[in-house]
Amino acid sequence: MAFRETVFAWLRTRTLVTEGLTRDQLSEFEFNGRRHRLVGTQTGIWRVKEHSPAAISILTAYSPDDTKRPYDDTVGEDGMLRYKWRGHNPDFPDNVWLRTAMELHLPLVWFIGIGYAPGGRTQVFRPEFPVWLVAEEPDQQQFVVAVEAGQRALPAGTDANVIEFARSYNERIVRQRHHQPLFRSAVLYAYERKCAVCRLPFPELLDAAHIKPDSEGGPAKVTNGLALCNIHHGAFDKQLIGISPDYVVHVRHSVLETFDGPTLQHAIKEMHGERLRQLPHARHERPDRDLLAERFDAFQQAS
Repeated sequence: MAFRETVFAWLRTRTLVTEGLTRDQLSEFEFNGRRHRLVGTQTGIWRVKEHSPAAISILTAYSPDDTKRPYDDTVGEDGMLRYKWRGHNPDFPDNVWLRTAMELHLPLVWFIGIGYAPGGRTQVFRPEFPVWLVAEEPDQQQFVVAVEAGQRALPAGTDANVIEFARSYNERIVRQRHHQPLFRSAVLYAYERKCAVCRLPFPELLDAAHIKPDSEGGPAKVTNGLALCNIHHGAFDKQLIGISPDYVVHVRHSVLETFDGPTLQHAIKEMHGERLRQLPHARHERPDRDLLAERFDAFQQAS
């Protein structure tokens, strides 16, 4: 546990200044004067044999294919996440390491791909931790993953009302602790931690805004997201500004006719007619034009 807690502390420090880390950066962790890898060069399951018989991390690779994005991890009927075995043999060493972590109730890190480093194909991973393996489903060749210590698989014969309550609770926890943070990291990474409208470069003041809200079925994908500072996110959500499918910012007419200080003038009104100043370099991560058109229609009606 001393080793694992030191890993978690190191990752907390590193993620203060970046949304994700490469495999090479994840080989720079030091403990007791020695460097250790926290992920393998090829495998998605990793242990540091000097410190534990159990896995320390699991990994989900990045895919530019929206149908295989890392935040579409399998969710079971109980609302909890799943992580697949390596291969089909339950006694394969990687699977034994995972089973050992489960049996010893040891926390792990889940590294989830959020994109490629600029100018190449080097994957970047967001660490999610601690997570726990709380059950195994051999027939499906997978483990049940908890993102909160209080999550547990329910025993057989549990009352149906309790099962439904647990499912609802698990879905909420997975959304809050897994999907939403992952969506934020992927969007901010794609936009290089800058506001799409004004290029404000302070991540503490940035949000990952949905083009189509998740409450309306909007997907948690980068193409349904915009990195926006607090001011422009609020203005976007309240239909004070709209973004057309050609990536041009439009300011509501009533706002343009309002005169009330430099913040309104420079932060909002001067953006009217400007193209988005920050977009992802990768075209497949840029805002979905159909989703923007749908949202822009709502803005025009509100205006």
